Amino acid sequence: MKIFFSELYFELKKNRGAMIGIIFILVCLLIALFAPLIAPHNPTEVFPEALRLPPSFIEGGRKGFFLGTDDIGRDILSRLIYGSRISLSVGFSVVIISLIVGTFLGVLSGFYGGIIDRIIMRITDLIMSLPSILFAIVIVAVLGPGITNAIVAVSIVAVPNFIRIIRSQVMVEKNRQYVLAARLFGAGNFRIMFVEILPNCMAPLIVQASLGFSDGILNCAALGFLGLGAQAPMSEWGTMLSDARSFIESSPWMVTLPGACILLTVLSFNLLGDGLRDALDPRLKKQN
Repeated sequence: MKIFFSELYFELKKNRGAMIGIIFILVCLLIALFAPLIAPHNPTEVFPEALRLPPSFIEGGRKGFFLGTDDIGRDILSRLIYGSRISLSVGFSVVIISLIVGTFLGVLSGFYGGIIDRIIMRITDLIMSLPSILFAIVIVAVLGPGITNAIVAVSIVAVPNFIRIIRSQVMVEKNRQYVLAARLFGAGNFRIMFVEILPNCMAPLIVQASLGFSDGILNCAALGFLGLGAQAPMSEWGTMLSDARSFIESSPWMVTLPGACILLTVLSFNLLGDGLRDALDPRLKKQN
């Protein structure tokens, strides 16, 4: 395992885009971890005398509010910093839930086949036939608005991607010689599936997990923008966009700043995912 990660790091170092993505993600993680120390103000604190102030480096700005304030006088910089905590937590939660559920169902489907495979794949095809954000909206509408229900909805939407990836890998790996050897030594189905086969299917799962982070952050931000995700006064980037859309012409910084945070974070995870794909796919290595 140590050799695997050392080789992966060596391959990623050769990919400039992946390294930029990793650096930006690490910066976001540090900001999220040390948000109480970095943020100049409490994200929910209201300053009635400072409504819709522009950034301090623009004419009309004030020194204590570097990126300005929103329509009710809250510091935008502080809300963006605390919003990184929510967005990264959402992405992590979505990936963990969808990875566990999708891997388990994908292994069962690929290993056993037959009726189990048909049932799982027909449900997967049904979910994937619907637009992901539309299906997530339907789920949240049933469960009720809130950040927890938004995470559940986005996780359900993301599960089919993991199922299809792990199923195809298991269907190839279950016919390998090492699986036959394990069966001859008396290994049960559970051990063969999750101890012998699954570790050999990790490469595409790692790539999909990195891309799942960006999808989770983007979809939860979209739900927050529609009022179905994080609720006020939480400083979530999608909710900040929703609150600021009425002031897009008069106070464009209120929309631009959280939108830029979403864009850069999603782009960073996509760059990392592309780098991982290039590093872990042997066919791409041969082309390079």
